[in-house]
Amino acid sequence: MGLRVNPIFNYVSLALLGIGIGLVSLLLGAVMFGTPLFLTYLGYPMLLLLNLLPPVILIFLLYFISGRPWIAFIFPAFFVILASLIHFVKVQIRGDPLLATDILIVREAVVVVQSYTIPLNWKLFFAIGALVCGALFSIFMLKHKIVCKKFRIISSVVTAALCVTLYSAVYTNDRVYEQNSVEMELTQWSMARDFISRGFLFPYISSMQDFGPALFPGRHLPYWYDKDEARQMLQSFGDTAIPPDGKVNIISIMLEAYADLSVFEVLDFTVDVYAPLHRIQAESVSGNLIANVFGGATIDTERLFLTGNTQLTSFVGATNSFVRFLRNQGFYTEGLHVGDMWFYDRRPVNAHLGFENYFFLEDFPEGNRSDEFFFPTVLDLYMNRNRSVPYFSFNVSYQNHGPYPCWETSEPYFINRGELSDSSFNILNNYLTGIYDTNRRLEEFINALRYDPEPVVVVAFGDHMPWLGHAHSVYLELGINIDGSTPEGFLNFHSLPYFIWANYAARELIGHDFVGEGRSFSPAFLMGEAFSLLGWEGEAYMKALRELQETIDVISPLLGVFRENGEITRELSPEGEYQFRRLRAMEIFRRTNFFN
Repeated sequence: MGLRVNPIFNYVSLALLGIGIGLVSLLLGAVMFGTPLFLTYLGYPMLLLLNLLPPVILIFLLYFISGRPWIAFIFPAFFVILASLIHFVKVQIRGDPLLATDILIVREAVVVVQSYTIPLNWKLFFAIGALVCGALFSIFMLKHKIVCKKFRIISSVVTAALCVTLYSAVYTNDRVYEQNSVEMELTQWSMARDFISRGFLFPYISSMQDFGPALFPGRHLPYWYDKDEARQMLQSFGDTAIPPDGKVNIISIMLEAYADLSVFEVLDFTVDVYAPLHRIQAESVSGNLIANVFGGATIDTERLFLTGNTQLTSFVGATNSFVRFLRNQGFYTEGLHVGDMWFYDRRPVNAHLGFENYFFLEDFPEGNRSDEFFFPTVLDLYMNRNRSVPYFSFNVSYQNHGPYPCWETSEPYFINRGELSDSSFNILNNYLTGIYDTNRRLEEFINALRYDPEPVVVVAFGDHMPWLGHAHSVYLELGINIDGSTPEGFLNFHSLPYFIWANYAARELIGHDFVGEGRSFSPAFLMGEAFSLLGWEGEAYMKALRELQETIDVISPLLGVFRENGEITRELSPEGEYQFRRLRAMEIFRRTNFFN
């Protein structure tokens, strides 16, 4: 009994328990790189300290507050292990790490994860076992209670002050963050690997500083931003109204996980899955969209297209966008997403962006998420529109959303199996089954508009590459280079087809055949490309985007990647940095100052 109530034994035990939980978190933080990376962490003393210190300090903070060892251990350990487990799973099924701000979309995350098979691993059971063993030890072996109230108050205040100091001076210090990471070849082009190279708790705590910008985007601005200067720069471009006699209807469509895998020339197709797409491309302006995301986070591509922003932000009120510009030009703006209205807060956000009306699956009692329902419904909305005003719609499909079953597939088989494993063949054939159906229905949709007497232009594009197996197993088995440390791998991992098609009435009105090879660029530039083909200059910010596009046409702040003068890079030239910062200043002003 004496040892269990001995204060030194309790203090030392709690410290060791905190270190143990930190090590378990670090083991999970290595994710798919496993034990070798975990052992590598141990060779970086400062990095090790930055990951082990948080649970130790939290345990002692709670010990001083509660006075009871078991409370001090169980609650911090539970949250550390839970966050680490979520990170471990999230990286494997979605390819991106757990960030502190993910708690803002926890509802969406719960729904998404239900679609995936959790990758079981001995580390998961080891972490849970470590938590249980630590809890039992703290309950039955640590019995020292701190009864002196004055000591507890002073110790709690001092420990809390230490937490604040460490967070502000160390964990959010850019220099500390940059200088403490494991040397890994793949961190240069991958946010996930860059995160993993620092363990888990260290980069996770560092990401907490993003809460402010996420919740209050107008209050957290770069030090170099000058509102008056940004206003003057934007005003120097000036808005240009769309000519009344040059207005056409626009239907934009973002297709879920829509990729043209035939471009890799590694699949032995038994059916020409992409023939309808290639026929449409032959009579369109078509190119590649370079998305920021992979396998998910579809709103990044979606909202950058609608706003022209170079990076995703939150939309808590009415905001300037290309949708709102079109609305102010007399267009009726509406759209359809065959998903739930609450997902990614699309119902309020789409209203903030300027849509007068937006439909979701809840609005159609007999509806479903298939393209069999999606394309005819988009067409019905167009045909039943108010024909006295021009029309803009933005529509998002759901069919082909991952994951795709790995345990079985059914005929027809769209590819020959070749050297593919059973699970990879099943995943790929199931994905292609959906894409084959999408392409046929997409062509039927285009054909239905071809001879419409009203001019209409269709802008269609994919949102992100498909998730094809844990750790991207299908891509790797096919020998497709997705190594983000190389320009080719980065582009393979993020390139999606887009096309801009016009019916005969639109071609005659605009005097342009809308056929040819289009450029490749980030989603922010796509709406401007469509406007240019239509002969519209657009709003001031769109003109600023076009100016930047002449030298920088891939902007991926999320991944820290740009393309300047045709070269993929992580560091812009001084001139490129000046141009990009100039555009960003105008973007921030436009985002934080609602015009109309």
